[in-house]
Amino acid sequence: MKQERIYLDPTDERVYLDVYLPDLKRERMPAILVIPGGGYCCVCTDREGEPIAVEFLSLGYCAFVLNYRVGRDGDVYPKQLLDASRAILWIREHSAEYSIDPHRVYATGFSAGGHLCGSLACAYDDVTDLLGIEKGANRPDGVALGYPVVTLKAKTHQASFLHLLHRPSGEFTPEEVAKFSLDARVTPESAPMFLWHTAEDTLVPVDGTLRLANALVDAKVPCALELYPYGPHGCALGNEITECGNPDFIQPAVQGWCRRADRFFKTLK
Repeated sequence: MKQERIYLDPTDERVYLDVYLPDLKRERMPAILVIPGGGYCCVCTDREGEPIAVEFLSLGYCAFVLNYRVGRDGDVYPKQLLDASRAILWIREHSAEYSIDPHRVYATGFSAGGHLCGSLACAYDDVTDLLGIEKGANRPDGVALGYPVVTLKAKTHQASFLHLLHRPSGEFTPEEVAKFSLDARVTPESAPMFLWHTAEDTLVPVDGTLRLANALVDAKVPCALELYPYGPHGCALGNEITECGNPDFIQPAVQGWCRRADRFFKTLK
């Protein structure tokens, strides 16, 4: 495995990609952008970064872990979406250098990182003009969302939206509620989605993921939904690698979701 760090914004060293490459390149490999969670607050969670990248690396992907701006330093939307968009653009622009298929650039995100990843999938046009790009250039070819923050229209993780805009969600206008609820942003042009969640998640209730799945079905966007019976919020890989001293994170049903997401991506046309 080879590693390097790429800074995406020459004016801000907080925005970067950690790159994980196989020792032996194959022609036209898929790539995946990993977007850790952290509530849009203080950090990008390590246990949802490198371990996920290494798992996808073992499946034949070039993997890229994004460190994006968070609310601790006063960074509010759309800075996070700009960071994630620049990451997708950078991967595609350097696809030949890394033997990547530019039409198989995927993304995966967790919790608040799942909201950011979902925004790439269905709200990518929010930053088209800011980036000066063609519509859809920053849209991934498919995404996998793990226990994502999804909506303001059902039970949700209110703190993520507080950190995203530095305002309590109760102060959001109806237009803002719709803008930041992924289930309200789905269109037939949204990227295909593989969704997974646990029924026991009390921090980010599964309601939002179910609403998102229904919206995808209604819009005829390719999707898959896996709902596991047990496990708290933040299971990551569901095994000893990402349990970090909390045995509740070890969930056999969750294990292997990366392989199942990979199979989903391989079905896409």
